[in-house]
Amino acid sequence: MKFPRRIDKIIPKVLRDMNIEQRTKNWQGVEKWAEIVGARISRHAKPTAVDADNLYVDVDSPMWQSQLFLMKGNIISKMQKYGTNIKDIKFRIVNEDEGY
Repeated sequence: MKFPRRIDKIIPKVLRDMNIEQRTKNWQGVEKWAEIVGARISRHAKPTAVDADNLYVDVDSPMWQSQLFLMKGNIISKMQKYGTNIKDIKFRIVNEDEGY
């Protein structure tokens, strides 16, 4: 028979296994988006999701998608200064009708 284990002994291991700390750091990149890319770009591109390695960004036009694609390496470098583990950025064109 197994004896119950204390919750304060279980939670740290579960959080480590789920990689919660790194996922939280990746969200810091989302929170700092306007600071990282600047006010002008942030009016046209909004981060919408993040996973272990990728940041997903909605843009309002193909022109901004192309421009940001060229800037992707620089943006990733700036994000990594905040301790993120972002390795790639995926840009998606979203029309105003879709809620941009």
